[in-house]
Amino acid sequence: MRTIRLTVCCFTALLAIPALAQDAPLEAGRWSFRFDIGGNMPSDPKVTEFNGPITQGGEMDLDAGGQFGMAGGYRLTPWLKLEGELGAAYNNVDRIGDWSYPDSGLSHLLLMANVVVEHPIGRLLPFAGAGVGGDFSYLSFGNSYGYCWDWDPDGEGRDSVFAYQAFAGLTYRLNDNCSLGVMYRFFGTQEQEWDVDWWSGPGFDVGVESIRIHSVSLVFNLSF
Repeated sequence: MRTIRLTVCCFTALLAIPALAQDAPLEAGRWSFRFDIGGNMPSDPKVTEFNGPITQGGEMDLDAGGQFGMAGGYRLTPWLKLEGELGAAYNNVDRIGDWSYPDSGLSHLLLMANVVVEHPIGRLLPFAGAGVGGDFSYLSFGNSYGYCWDWDPDGEGRDSVFAYQAFAGLTYRLNDNCSLGVMYRFFGTQEQEWDVDWWSGPGFDVGVESIRIHSVSLVFNLSF
């Protein structure tokens, strides 16, 4: 509940900023496109279920990974725009509690709705935003994570949960329509549970608490 309240507070603050600023003419088009790519560092969520409930200890050990996102937006005012975003992230899974399996991974497909504020300072364009949406995750064990045409994973499970994010960045405006810079993002989900189908017989459930991911990316903005 604390993270949900924090997200609501971020939205309230973002919506208040344009009201405090003076109107200024748009220097770019109302439509925008954003693309970002970079690395991520996830937290190690506590395991709540592994072939049955777990009441003590155990974490899902996740390696640092990669992520990318792309968003299309509409500028309501010179300071405020709304975005729809599609993103993805991937991390290797070293172990789940005391159990490990070779070539295991956790991937996320993100569908988010964002509110973004920005204010140019000369050629610099600082921005910040927050969003809510859904996380469609895929947990796989063995082989090629299910992405190779000739191989299937030894085990796989899927889940979809509520997700939220906050981000901020700074870009340099190459011209009135294009800017290039860096962005930090914090992404979180509700508790997740995957019903894993196993190749050799009965499957098992894997459940974890909220997954939280920090990422730093290169970002490119285009307005038209």
